[in-house]
Amino acid sequence: MKARRKEKRALAGEIAEAIHMRAYRPGEWLRQIDLEEKFNATRFDVRSALDELAVRKTIEHVPNRGYRVAQLDTETYRAIRETRVILETAAVAEIVARMDEATIAKLKELAARFGAAVSAGTHMEQSQINGEFHHVFYSLCGNPVLEEMIWSLRDRSRGSAVTVWSSHESLLQSDRDHIAMIAALEVRDTAGLTRLIASHIIKDGL
Repeated sequence: MKARRKEKRALAGEIAEAIHMRAYRPGEWLRQIDLEEKFNATRFDVRSALDELAVRKTIEHVPNRGYRVAQLDTETYRAIRETRVILETAAVAEIVARMDEATIAKLKELAARFGAAVSAGTHMEQSQINGEFHHVFYSLCGNPVLEEMIWSLRDRSRGSAVTVWSSHESLLQSDRDHIAMIAALEVRDTAGLTRLIASHIIKDGL
């Protein structure tokens, strides 16, 4: 199949998602030719995406060696999580102010799909739907730089030894959290939503 051109951020997002799903482990070297085949992308686009991920610190560039998935120590992971709490809760007031019925309906649809995936879906489906839910949620923060920083930190935290959803109970808790977040949005409970998001991040970093 002929490689096709891909927008840098879209391809970087696909590679970051693969790292998120542990297709590439912390410390693992990324072979450019393998990425070209896996993502059906050109050499130029893969290199651009890798440079983008290196800027985000999702991966690291080692001169004369190449790129590898970043490895985070416990203290750095904790610092990232604390910073995420600061940034993501700071977005809440604008999200509540900008929320409309169409977005509430979309979030409810995604929450229902996530709940179904928790019961009978694959790990990949759970992760993808979770990502969609939070992308819709944070797209309303009204600040593209803040949104970019939030996703950069979320991507960077995948380089830790912490697994995605450490237990089935943590998956169930994420499901409950999504429903509670929507309920808080519907009644415009900014304080309650802020507490929910902080707790959601601290519990599993998701």
